[in-house]
Amino acid sequence: MSSNPSRRQFLQAGMALPAAGLVSPNSLESVLQEPPKAKEPPKVVYRTLGKTDLKPSGVGYGIGYVPYTDVVARSLDMGINYFDTARDYKDSERIFSGVIKGRQRDKIIIATKSPSYKKEQILKDLDTSLKELGTDYVDVWHLHARDTPASIPDGALEAMRIAKQSGKARYLGFSCHKPYAMVDFIINTKVFDVMQMTYSYPIGGRLRNDAVDKLREAGIGVIAMKVVVAVSGLNLADFAGKPKATGEGPLAGIKWVLTNPGIGTTVPHMRTIEELEMNFRAMSEPYTAKDEQLLFVLNEQIRPDYCRMCYECEGKCPKGVPVAEVLRFLAYHDFCGNYHQAAMSFKGLAKEIRDVRCSDCSSCVIQCPNGVHVQERLIRAQELLA
Repeated sequence: MSSNPSRRQFLQAGMALPAAGLVSPNSLESVLQEPPKAKEPPKVVYRTLGKTDLKPSGVGYGIGYVPYTDVVARSLDMGINYFDTARDYKDSERIFSGVIKGRQRDKIIIATKSPSYKKEQILKDLDTSLKELGTDYVDVWHLHARDTPASIPDGALEAMRIAKQSGKARYLGFSCHKPYAMVDFIINTKVFDVMQMTYSYPIGGRLRNDAVDKLREAGIGVIAMKVVVAVSGLNLADFAGKPKATGEGPLAGIKWVLTNPGIGTTVPHMRTIEELEMNFRAMSEPYTAKDEQLLFVLNEQIRPDYCRMCYECEGKCPKGVPVAEVLRFLAYHDFCGNYHQAAMSFKGLAKEIRDVRCSDCSSCVIQCPNGVHVQERLIRAQELLA
């Protein structure tokens, strides 16, 4: 049973708005042109992260491959205290360390990740991260991108226990794109304190909501990632990765995520002070019917291009293409403007998969239940990233 029925009733009511009126050519413009109402000054709101003693700001910061140091510094001054990075995000740990140098360490929650699978390498990654970050401990130590129990072998579990016992990591977690496949694992192993998962307006859905509810009941904290990717406003007309004015889509998207009490924090990547200040408002402004309408319109506009990560297509391609993963890699470029992350992720696929060309198929066996034009998107990914 849902732990937050009133929230779901509200969202269901919002989604019942007449679709025809919402997705007309001028509908987004009409939503954005409504005169703003007087609002209280935005403020930082701290939340609970499972059974940990961490109190993260509802809006955290995903440092990403390219940290924007002036924006990170401003976020710290504003009171944002949760910062997420990773061992394989190029030099992001080292660059971030320069921003926090001289600041009060116990006021900053630092999370980073290991991409490794073997015990010795995970522990080595932790030591490297500590050196790069200029600290003797991290608040959350994640295993990076684990979507099946098999991706966290016994040696990895042992390494995580050692990391916590040594005091180098206060709490343990892993990031994943299929949280519903990992819920029972994280609860039963009793090793991890938090899970970082994909969670946003277009990819929330029943399975992810149920996963959050179950984790909340078990006292496991949830960090939401990819919270504004789909509503970030990048121009899909030319796929140039250039910002396009779409009003307050990211603000509405984060507000939607924060209506779920099981979410401890969010980690959007922010490139400008303007972006930061808009996202910051999500912590103290209510989620409204106007926000719901805006998100509905944006969702309809990107329906053919954005994968909702439902994984209904998993294992269905006769040539073995992991469809959802490839579409996610493409989204790093088309929706986040990050070609490097898209290309590096695609490069991690086996060569025989990278060499597949979906343009060779007369038609695609996969019919997306969410309306994504799968074959078109896969062809684009292969042409852009292979």
